[in-house]
Amino acid sequence: MTERIIFVDEKDQPIGAGTREEAWDKGIYVRLVRIMIRDENGRILSQHRVSNAKSYPNLWTNSASGHVDDGETWDEAAYREMNEEIGVSTDLKLVGDFVLRVDRDGKKIRQFNRFYEGVVDSSIPLKLQLEEVSEIKWYELDELKSQMQKTPEMFTPGFHESITKYYL
Repeated sequence: MTERIIFVDEKDQPIGAGTREEAWDKGIYVRLVRIMIRDENGRILSQHRVSNAKSYPNLWTNSASGHVDDGETWDEAAYREMNEEIGVSTDLKLVGDFVLRVDRDGKKIRQFNRFYEGVVDSSIPLKLQLEEVSEIKWYELDELKSQMQKTPEMFTPGFHESITKYYL
């Protein structure tokens, strides 16, 4: 079954639903949740996307992220993505929103992003969704910022924006 995600206008008002490929082809705005998991020491959990990902393959990104499906709320999507991608269930706090516009690899990516943060003990076992996540890493914030400055091409634009907007 093809995933159907919410399509929105430039003011984030729902205008329909369709596939991410349709949105990328036509430059239609969609809703995306981004989850940042931190541990008891403040480290940030980052996931490395698989090599065959539809967007941003082989790049490091937020702990979990994904589109808001048709008929789903922002919060429902955040908890679903966190559980699906890294097998975590924890309380999330809404931190903020930002808009992302990227033209890359023939895709017109237009997103309203809602950013959440949660905390877990770093010793908990994580269950990775191997179709999307190839590995994870706990980053010290200073280490992550330094790595992003040295090799920005290793990270997704949304992850860059998340760190810049909420952790600088």
